[in-house]
Formats: sequence, C-alpha cells, structure tokens
Amino acid sequence: MGLQRKTFLIISFLLLACVQAWATHIRAGEITAVRISQTSLKFRFTIVIYSDTGSPIQVADGGIINFGQGRTIGSLQGGNRQTIEDASVNFEERSIGNETAMTIIEIEHTFDGPGVYVVSYTEQNRNDGILNINGGSSKQVPFHIETVLRIDPGLDVNATPQLTIPPIDRGCIGARFTHNPGAYDPDGDSLAYRMVNLLQDRGVEVSGYVPLNDPSITTLREDGGSPAKFEIDPITGTFTWDAPMVAGEYNAAFIVEEWRFSEVTGKYELLGYVTRDMQILIEDCDNERPELEIPADTCIEAGAILEAIIRGTDPDNNKVLVEAFGGVFDLNPNAAQFTPEPSFRQQPAEHTFSWQTDISHVRRRPYEIQFKVSDQPTDPDAPSLTEFATWYVTVVAPAPTGLNSAIANARSIQLTWDDYIGRNYNPVMKIYRRVDSFDFDPENCNLGIPDGSGYELIDQVPINQTNYVDTNDVRPGVNYCYRIVAEFPLPKGGTSYASIETCALIPLDVPAITNISVEETDITNGEMFVKWTSPLEIDQVLFPPPFRYELIRYQGFTGTAGRTLVTSTTDTTYTDTGLNTQETPYHYQVRFYDSGDNLIDSSSVASSVWLSALGLVQAVELKWEANVPWTNKVQEYPYHYIMRNRTDAAATDENNFVLIDSVKVTNSGFIYFDDGSFNNTPLFDDREYCYIVTTQGSYGNDLIPSPLINDSQKLCIQPNDNVAPEEPEIEIPDGAEEIDGLIVLDSPNCGNLENLGCAFSNFSNTLTWTADDIDGDIASYNIYFSPSGAEGTFTLVGNSRDASFTHTGLSSYKGCYRVSSVDRSNNESSLSAPICFDNCPNYELPNTFTPNGDGLNDTFRAFDRPNGKCPRFVKNIEFKVFNRWGGQEIYSYSTQSAVEPNYFIDWDGRDNSGKELPEGTYYYQAIVTFDVFNPKKETMEFKNWVKIVR
Repeated sequence: MGLQRKTFLIISFLLLACVQAWATHIRAGEITAVRISQTSLKFRFTIVIYSDTGSPIQVADGGIINFGQGRTIGSLQGGNRQTIEDASVNFEERSIGNETAMTIIEIEHTFDGPGVYVVSYTEQNRNDGILNINGGSSKQVPFHIETVLRIDPGLDVNATPQLTIPPIDRGCIGARFTHNPGAYDPDGDSLAYRMVNLLQDRGVEVSGYVPLNDPSITTLREDGGSPAKFEIDPITGTFTWDAPMVAGEYNAAFIVEEWRFSEVTGKYELLGYVTRDMQILIEDCDNERPELEIPADTCIEAGAILEAIIRGTDPDNNKVLVEAFGGVFDLNPNAAQFTPEPSFRQQPAEHTFSWQTDISHVRRRPYEIQFKVSDQPTDPDAPSLTEFATWYVTVVAPAPTGLNSAIANARSIQLTWDDYIGRNYNPVMKIYRRVDSFDFDPENCNLGIPDGSGYELIDQVPINQTNYVDTNDVRPGVNYCYRIVAEFPLPKGGTSYASIETCALIPLDVPAITNISVEETDITNGEMFVKWTSPLEIDQVLFPPPFRYELIRYQGFTGTAGRTLVTSTTDTTYTDTGLNTQETPYHYQVRFYDSGDNLIDSSSVASSVWLSALGLVQAVELKWEANVPWTNKVQEYPYHYIMRNRTDAAATDENNFVLIDSVKVTNSGFIYFDDGSFNNTPLFDDREYCYIVTTQGSYGNDLIPSPLINDSQKLCIQPNDNVAPEEPEIEIPDGAEEIDGLIVLDSPNCGNLENLGCAFSNFSNTLTWTADDIDGDIASYNIYFSPSGAEGTFTLVGNSRDASFTHTGLSSYKGCYRVSSVDRSNNESSLSAPICFDNCPNYELPNTFTPNGDGLNDTFRAFDRPNGKCPRFVKNIEFKVFNRWGGQEIYSYSTQSAVEPNYFIDWDGRDNSGKELPEGTYYYQAIVTFDVFNPKKETMEFKNWVKIVR
C-alpha cells in the first residue's frame, strides 16, 4: 500500500475513540526482513514496537537485538538506547494517539553463510494490566519477538513475509473479534499461519500466559454457544476470538510461515517465519459488526486492467471506513490503486480497486488482497467493530502465439511458434501432445493443460527457441495434436494459458491396429480379438499389393518378453487363443510384406486393456490402463462402460453381466468406484463380484472409423477381503552359499564388468520368484532391499506385476532382497526369505613404473586397462613401500585417512618427505579391503617388488 494509506491507518485505528490506558510499556511488535544485496548475504531488518507513552521508559533503552550468529546489539540492563540508534540505518518514533507510540528500528546485518538464523528482539517490560498474563500483573514480564530466516543457496534469495495491518485492535464484549495481519510475501512464497504462545526470551514461553479460549477468560461465543473459539485460519491468516467476556487488554501471538517449492527435494520447504505479538483492547459496547462485499476470487491475464467495486455497509447505519492492504499496493511498476482514499463515509461506502497488471506480476500463487471495514459508532467513546475479507487474484501469463505444425518426414513433425512476450523473465516453453483433437477454453483460471485432457508433456525448450521437431515415437495415421505452455521459474513461478491447438497427420502407409479386445478370460484358454487396417495410404506403385501380415504377440504392456509369431495372413483380423488372459496383459505388432514378399514396415504396438481392482468395505475400486497408439480419452466418445455380474437383489447371478454405469474419462480418468449405488444394493463382503470394462478410443483419423471398442479381461474380486496371499519364494540359482545366516551368491552380472569402464557406478540386480496364487487374486509384488541384509533394515524399492524385478541405479551389486505378494484388496503377505547378491572384487598392481614426467606410466597405479583389470568394489587400501631389503619404511598411503581417497594409489616415486627416490628395486606391501559379504574375499594382501625406472 502507499505511504499515505499506511499513515492514515496507523493514526486512525486508535483515534476512533479515547480509551483508558491501563498500561506501562510495550504492547506489541514484530520483525521483518528483506535481502538488500545480490552479491552478499546482507539483510535489512525492520523491528516495529508499539509502546505505552505513559511510561517513563523509552523503547530500546533496555532492549537487545540478537542476530543468531554471535552478534548482539544492546543489553537488557538498560541505558543502551543510543547504542541501538547508532547501529540503525533508520530509527524513528512517533505517537499514534491514545498514549501509544510506534517505534521503527531498521538495522542491517550480513550473515557469514547459509544456515537457519533466529533473529530476535527482547526488552523489559510489557505494559501492565494484560489480563491473560499473570492475571494482569504483566509489567515485570519481558517482551520477546523473533523471526526465523533460512538462507539456502538451493532456494534462491528470500525476504520474510511483510505485515501491513498494525498489531493493535479493538473489540467489544460478547462480539466475535477478528484480526488479519495483511501479510504478503515479496517473493511470492506460500504463507501459512498458526497460533503460538507468548515468549519472554529465546526459547522461553511466558509462564503466566493464558490462551484466550481458556475458561478463566471466556466460555461463550457470540451466538451463545460454547466453548469459546481462539484460532487462526491457516490459509487466510484471519485470527478469530469468539468471544471476549471481560473488558481489558489481552495479548496473543501467531507466526506467519513462508514455504517454497524446491525442485531439488521435490517438496515445499519451510523458509522461516515472522512472529507477531499483538494486543487486543476489549470494551463494553452496543454495536453490530459492519459488512464487506468483495468480488469472487479471479484470474486475470497479465497486461489487462483489473477493476472491481468494494462495498462496506453497516446494519446500525454508522459511517464506515473501508481499507485495502496487500503486496499489490507496493508493486513497482504498476502498483494497484484504491480510490477514493479511505475515510469514514456514510454507508454504503464504495471504493474502486484498480490494477494495471503486467508480465512482471505473473506468479504461481494468487495475490492476497485484504480488505477491512470498520464502523464509527455514534458514541465517540465506543470502540469500532471490524470485519475482514480476502480477495485472491492470480495473474496469469498470456498464451504463446503462432503455434503451427507440419510434417517433417515420415516419422517426425515440425512445430514453430512466435517469440514469447514474457521471454525476458526466463520461462521455459513446455510442449504437450495428445492423439486426436481436444477442445477447451484456456481462460478464466483454466491455466496450462487441464487434468483429464489427455495431453502429455513430451519436452521443454529454452524460451528463445521457437521451433521443435517431434520425433517421439511419431507414427503414420495418427492425428497428433499439440499445445505449448510457458512455465516461469521459481520462486515466483507461474503458468501461462495454453496456446491454440495445432494438429498434424502423417499419411497412413503402415497397418494400424484398432482392436485388442479380450474375448475370453481364462488362465489357459483365454482369447484375444485383434484387428488392424491395411496401409491405406501407401504408394501401391512402389509397394504393390496384395499384402501379407505377420501378427507378433508379446507378454505385458511393453518389451519383448514372450515374443511369438502368432500368424501369417492376408486378412486383417485374428482371434488369438490359448492365452492366460486372466493373469497377463498382452501387446501386439503387425509386420507387413508386399506382393514380392519384401518386408516393408510394421505397425505401432498396442496392448489389451488391463483391469485392476481394490476391494473395500462393501465396495470395489476399479482402475484400467492400456498402452495403445490411439487415445482412449475422446471428447466425441468420452464414456467407458462398466459391466458387472450379481446385479440381482440377492447378488447370486454369477453368469449374466449387466451395464451398471459409465465413466466420463475425460473428467474422471480411468477409475470407477462401485458401492452398489446403481441399484441401491450395497455389495456383500462374503462373495466375489466380476467386472468387465469397455473402452472407446480414436486415432483422430477419418480413414479409421471411431470409436474403437475394446474390452478388458473379466476381473473378479471380493469386497473387504482381509486374507493375505501366499508368500513368494525367490528363485536361488546354483552356486549360492550361506554366509552369516544369509543366502549369498555372486552377482550374475559380474561377467559384464569387462565391458564397463573403471568409473562405472550404475549397477543393477535382477531377481525372479514364484508364488502359489491359491485364491487367484495376486495383483502385484512388493520388492524390499537392504544393503546389509540385517533384520529391520529392508525398505520398499519397487512394485512389479510380473514375477521378476530389476533394481537399477545401484552403486554396487552388494545387497539383499525380500519379496511380498499383494492381492487386489491390498492385503500383503509376509516377506520371503532374503537372497543376497555379492560384489565381485578385483585389484591388480604392476611391478614397474617410470616417473620421468613424460605422461606415460608416471605413477605406481593399479591397473585400469583393460576393463577386466579395473579396481572393483574397494573399501580401503593400506599401501607401504620399503627399501629393497624390506626393513625401512620409505612411503605409506591410506585411503582411510584421505579426504578424497585414490583407490588407484598413484604413487609418484617419492618418499614420505616428498623427495624423489633413485632408480632401483623396492619392496611394497598393499592390503586391500573390499565391500563384500563373503569374508574369504574381504581382503587381499599384495607383497612384491617394484622397480623404478627414470
């Protein structure tokens, strides 16, 4: 807000009426901070103290500022006001009426480095007569406020929240009291609020403090109910006390936290907080609270003008004062305006909020604009009642413009667009793609790409790049549609509206699979209906028909497991039989040949629809998925259909499946909750219910009829099943041995090390298992890992539908695994017996080196060529060199004491004092310790001669 409006507020809030002053010294205060240097950790702290001018004690005379880093200014012993004034860049004090003064101390401090710092101000004493501190005997209780500041290079620069509404307010007996600090964060961080106890020193709460909802203070609310309320809204920051019962002065404290999303940790991090210690003056009065009318929360595109009418009314027909607070009034450039200037006016009092937004105002979080209305009772001695309201306004970046697409070649699409208007603020351009067009209105707070639209992020590029070639599995015959979105960097963040959509369709010169539909669900006699189109737009001069097709089947959604040539045919449909459709999804691909039997190309792969379920109490949750080149989220055909048996009242009809519901997947996604609502018959927990889901999809290509109809497998599940499945058994290859109670085997991947460089550190382990699926309801397996195999150290590292798992990203092979079965009701079995993989250690040393500075063989170094000789899985090396008779130690090196251990040793032929040793033969000893389970392989000792040739 502008200085004029701030000054008016500060002067006016206590000039509303004259109130008897019970007090002696400090009433309220807070500390805020801003960073004032981009090259150092220099901050300016603003300490604002409200005090009783009736006391002979001056503010800061007995105060101490502590920066939490060893630097303090002042003393609690008194007589040091001048010391604090001299250390300040600004020290001002002014009366604001009613024997109350506001002291502003601005002081600068530079921190040594990153850390979390508690900056505090402590002073003797509070004003006397605060009823919820020692029953009113409060003048001997110190006043203490503190602000916590976290300086973290990974979270960028930071300022604390700024509080714009003063911390002294008035209220009436029996009337709900509200207060809002008018907080905003200059960096756009997220704010949160919570009540805390009053403090009298660092880490020391006021012992005689009583919260305002304590029965000794109040027991009733404004509406006559009980108990009383004393709380703060964690989102809006509105503090409510409902309701005071006794006239007098009261103090309360709350903190305003600031949170910022960290791209490093992937979660919101607490940056610090500001503590507000405030005072409430309660009086006896006969008055009704005024009311505020503000607009609904909104979004506005950067560059547009936001205007709104704010209206204040009063049921007693008293004059009202309407005020506005928030960071929007301090923006530079284009601060918001609130006209006319606040003053008491006849009700209804109308003000105009006006804000010319620009691209610099874009941020992820909405701006919080606080409005306050106060009435002016006809009795000049009566206190004013107030009401607060918060308006949330999000400034959205404009949509990127000029997006166009064109076919680059048979497997890529070229995108181009205009220079972005906000490029000076360094956003990135995110590129989204989906199959088939999807229409939505990118405005009215519909930011970025809406959930359920089916668009997937395929890439992001620097903002100065205005073109992109999509080669991400682009296939013929598929209508690919694109939108782009500008994403602004943290800490402010912000997402633009989405661009207009552009689509490109590569001619269909290969077969296109249209159906992978389960016809029969069974473990051994399952059936799958597969259908595809011919290559409808192929050049038949170059590739003459008739065409022959080979249908290839694979297990699972992706990969090459279970690859089988199913059939060779000139037809475009096939029913695949003898499958385990009950336990396994399948995916297919079609290869085709011309009349000369030349292999031309192949279709995209497409999988069956796989249905999974979770049994709940008298309910079932269904989810389904498919890996297909078309889209199953089609605006023209948005519904997927749910079929179920046991739809009769007694739930005994197992054989007949009935359509029970449909799911609009463009809104709800591929999920459905069945609690029997469709026929008002709750599901029984003592029997299985079976389901089939029918999907609708499209390529978005007029040559391929839509919708594409495909059925999932039949899935049966019992609600509220609490019986765990059988425990899996990990398969143990030959060669395993028992070590300290663990089954340990050398990693089968050890042979691959010959192809991996010495610095390679991205290892993997693969394990397989079996499980006796007695109830036929195992849905997946949880895989647990422990580096040591010790009991209680296993942690979940993955989940697999298949009875195998590859654990990647390991720093070594060493580690132990246990596996559990998880059924469709999320019951988990006990863990399998552990199996451990061991490292395959290696270390080899030479017998000659030539430290002559020619860059060749200059150090005594463990072999690093070929790869098979590399040092592997070394924990520690103790290396010593002796004279040729083995008596006198000349040189020693230990990785255990090294800051950056060198497992290659790299001895340069000098003794312990750094002196070059003469040519000749020397004796060395090396003890190498490896990171292994097997104690027989844990250490290797080398004793040999080494020759120095210069």
